[in-house]
Amino acid sequence: MTYQVRAFDLSGVQGLSKKAIDLHLGLYKTYVEQLNKLLEQSPDRSASAAPLALDGYNRRFAFEFNGVALHELFFEQLGGKPRQPKSDSGFTDAIHDDYVDFNGWKASIEALAKTRGVGWVLTLRDRGHDRMYNCWIDLHHLHMPANCDVIFALDLWEHAYMIDFTAAQRADYVKIIFENVDWAMVEQRCKALKAPQPAHA
Repeated sequence: MTYQVRAFDLSGVQGLSKKAIDLHLGLYKTYVEQLNKLLEQSPDRSASAAPLALDGYNRRFAFEFNGVALHELFFEQLGGKPRQPKSDSGFTDAIHDDYVDFNGWKASIEALAKTRGVGWVLTLRDRGHDRMYNCWIDLHHLHMPANCDVIFALDLWEHAYMIDFTAAQRADYVKIIFENVDWAMVEQRCKALKAPQPAHA
């Protein structure tokens, strides 16, 4: 099995240059290519396999695999369709308990986006408790919370914005991303999630 580079129609995105978008898509393509190379070079996983070789492979696999997955989530939600989520959508219902409303959730994302350093801001749904959390993730191959689904992804690595914005203008980049989110896609992710399993007695 090999992973395919997905095509994303970002022609409607406003506020990001074509050069920046193309470079970002090129980086995503590299993640896919590196992941496929790792799959082709999968080491011996038997009990006799060299531990250090297997350990290095596993660390690289997590880095490339999560890089592919997170970039696909980020790009597929960029539709260049500025609007807010529907007030009665599954997404707005899900964020109510922790963030009251869309504006409260958005303010939380913007605050996390001010974290120094590079990384991702993700809205995650805890499958076990059906709760939403906004999280800062420094290294996507090490710090991904377990048992969660990604509902919203914001790439804050420098490659995502440094063509069009300086480091001091990162808040402007975040504003542009919000203006281009296809909230129907975010709402679709909420609908696609399975209901949490009842707790065992």
